[in-house]
Order: sequence, then structure tokens, then C-alpha cells
Amino acid sequence: MGIRKLAAAVHILLAAAHVYWATGATWPAPDERSLSRAVIGGEASFAPHIVLPLAAFHLLLAVAVLRSDRSALARVVVAGLAAGLAARATLGVAWAFVETDAGTAFHWLNLLLYTPACVALLAIDVRLLQAKWLKRLVIPLPVLGVVLVSLLAYGYQPTAQPSPQPSRDSRYVETPLATFHYLQRGTGAPVVLLSPGASPASAWQPELDALSKTHAVYVVDLPGQGETRLHGNGFAFDLDAMTGALGEFLDQLDLHQVVLGGNSWSGGWGLAYAQQHPERVSKLLLLAPSGLAEPDPASWEALKFPLAGELLAKLGASRSAVQAAVRDLFVHKDLVTPALVDQMWVPGTYRDNVRAMYALERGLDWRVTQAALPRTGQPVLIIWGEEDTVLPVAQAQRFAKLLPHATVRTLAGCGHALTLDCADRVTPLLEEFVQ
Repeated sequence: MGIRKLAAAVHILLAAAHVYWATGATWPAPDERSLSRAVIGGEASFAPHIVLPLAAFHLLLAVAVLRSDRSALARVVVAGLAAGLAARATLGVAWAFVETDAGTAFHWLNLLLYTPACVALLAIDVRLLQAKWLKRLVIPLPVLGVVLVSLLAYGYQPTAQPSPQPSRDSRYVETPLATFHYLQRGTGAPVVLLSPGASPASAWQPELDALSKTHAVYVVDLPGQGETRLHGNGFAFDLDAMTGALGEFLDQLDLHQVVLGGNSWSGGWGLAYAQQHPERVSKLLLLAPSGLAEPDPASWEALKFPLAGELLAKLGASRSAVQAAVRDLFVHKDLVTPALVDQMWVPGTYRDNVRAMYALERGLDWRVTQAALPRTGQPVLIIWGEEDTVLPVAQAQRFAKLLPHATVRTLAGCGHALTLDCADRVTPLLEEFVQ
């Protein structure tokens, strides 16, 4: 009976912790984001409607453990619990050796607390099971499943496709951080456009064609995007790293003050850079930008979690997956040609670009940019497609309320990939604003 009480007590303690967090408290972490990343290795809400059902679940597990000697149903529940613990313990061992997690709170908690606790509870639960056939199944099957999935997530790498021939506007510049690829055309006051998140610089081609008639236009692939290649493996893929990379690029080209633009993730990077270095950015062009502390679509939120992010990013690097994802960004599906799909797909197969998919989703803390919005002094043009399937168009009005000098335009019949999906309507707005 003693081991039953011990296992039940652990679940009761976990239930109590969830009830405590449901009050809004985040101890021992300073905030909910830090708490979530330390507890589960990713970002999830600790709102009452999330954590209270989990508390009830742990109480039910405690009851099942205590009644497993008298109830067949309780023993089935304990068997399922044992299988889950076997899977979690195996994952814990895999995570302990993933270098990208080393040094985080979750890494050490997983290594020193979570995984040993799972192994101990698993040993107790297996002892409580009476049927020998259950004991033989509850460990090997989940362990084998997790091992196979872990090998795919952490061992598999998509085949990197050959780089395309550089365009006539392609340029390269060496810095200590990376070999930056950028497109450049035109003369006059500089406009710097950041390749849209998970897209190459060529996604700005229509805008490059238009704006270069009156300005010197630079379209740069930041690390993890397009044809830019990092020199090392330690790049952090967080806001400070991305804005630092942008600053290094601007310094190398002696661009001291620019009009800065971005779409999606890169809109958020440009916004963050302008907030950090207001003297270097005269105006901002933000197309459906990140920058608000809002949840992303579920398919992107899943990238924040260990194993799931690596697995989804690598499986998503296939041409068919890229084609489906790109089509979802467009309202005008006829624009999604095989050539366009290849432009998006090929850079997405490079090792650093694959890693960037999940590393950026985990590392970008948009609470920082949102908090600084009222202090952002530059004139800002915000353009949003009303049929955006990635970032809801309602966010445009939130930016309008928080930014003191914002001009907002929403475009009917346009999706998230504004630079290509609605280039004929976007470019005149940009031309007018940069004058």
C-alpha cells in the first residue's frame, strides 16, 4: 500500500501545483512564458480553463493508483499512465542530449527532476499491474515509438537542394557572422527590405522593381532565410540575434539611416530594430507584421515544443508541403506557379533555414516589441490583407492604437503573402509612403 500512496501523493501534489497556477501565480518563474518554457519546454497558456482540467486529471490518476488493486478499470488507467510515463522518460533521455536545449531551465529540470521522476513513477505503476501481458507491453511499445520518432526528428535532415543561379540583382557581403545575400538596385535614399519570414529575398521582387526607380533598394536575407549562410552553429535566432544581424549588415554597407520594411516575421524584426536604434530608421513599412504578443496559428505554435518543432520543420521542408503552405498564403492561387514554389522550397531545405523555423518560433519574444510600441517614434505604414490566414487582420487595428504615428491600410481580397499576392496594390502604397 505504501507505494500506492507515494505515487498518488505525487499526482495530488501536481494537481495542487496546477490549482496554484490557475490563480495567476507563476512561482517559481517570473512570468507565465518562463514558467511554461521551464515546465514543458515550450509556450502554452496557464489560464484556469487549461490548468484546472489538468489538475482534475491528476486527481483522477491518484484515485486510479489507489484503487488499482480492486478495480479493473483503475488498472487500465494505470497501464495507460505507465505507457505515458515510459514515453516521457524516453523523450527525457533524448532531450538531455539535444545540444540546442543545453543551458536552459528546461534542460536541467528535465535531466535532474522530470526524467528521474518519470522513471520512478513508471517503476511503481508497473509493480501495481497484475496482468503480465500488460507489464510486457506498457514499456516496450511506447519506448520504441518514441525512439523512432526521435530518430526522425533529431537525426533526419532534408536533402539540401542546389542553390539557384543568382539573379542579376544578387549581391553578397561578408561579415564575421555570415555571408549575407541581398538584392540591390537603384540609387538615392536607401530603402532596406527584409525577406519575409521563411521566404527568400525574391518575394519582394515587384516592390524592388517599383521602388528602385527612385531609391537605392536593398532586399536582404537575414540569417535562417534565403541564401544567407551563417559561419557558425551558435546563432540564437531570437530578437536580439536577428536585430544584431541586421545591424551588422547595415554597418558593412555603410547604411546609416534607412527606410526599413518587412513582412510577417521580418516586419517584427524591422520593428524591433527601429525601436532599439531609432536614429537609424526614418520610416517603417510593415506588411502583416509580427510584433504583438499574440498566439500564432496552431501549426506554428506546435513548433515551440521540443521534438514536435524539429519533426514538423523537417517534414515541412518537402516540396509538396511547401506548395500547400504557400498556396494557403495566397488569395490569388493562380500566382502560385511551379517556379514560385521552387523559389520558396529550395532555400527551405538548407540546414540553418530548417533549424530557423522552430528556433525562431521558440526564441522570438514579441512582448518586448509590443511593450515598446507607444514609444516607437517613426512614421509607420501598416498594410494587411483582409483574408490573412496567418495573422488575423484585426491585429492591424491593435497596431494602429498602440503606434503613435501609424497609417493603416487593409486590403480586401489579399492574403498574408502581400508582396506577391497583391503586389499591384501594395507597391503604390509603398511608393507614396517613402517619398
